Amino acid sequence: MRAGAHRRQEGQASVEVVALMPLLALAGAVVVQVGMVVNAWSAAHEAAKAGARAIMVNAPPAAAARRVLGQRLASGSSVRVVTDGDGVKHVDVRVVVPMVLPWLPAPHVASAAEVLR
Repeated sequence: MRAGAHRRQEGQASVEVVALMPLLALAGAVVVQVGMVVNAWSAAHEAAKAGARAIMVNAPPAAAARRVLGQRLASGSSVRVVTDGDGVKHVDVRVVVPMVLPWLPAPHVASAAEVLR
């Protein structure tokens, strides 16, 4: 193989790698974002259970739930106590998911826990 042809192939490989970099970065951002959604849902679930436990010991459920969420997830979250038609109480927690790409709209995740009698 001639030296000129070898250099052209190396140059072509470099261009292909540079062209793939945005796609690899986007794929990485998607993976991280999915992880953040799962983490926020898990935290909302644990916060709802903490709120339900707080009600059982006559403590404020919102404070207990927000302690579990932590400062970052607690901002923008909502905690509600809902009583259904059978008189069973539920603690509903809704959390805004932090975004990897901040210009995209942030999704919400929610979870609920039943207050045991």
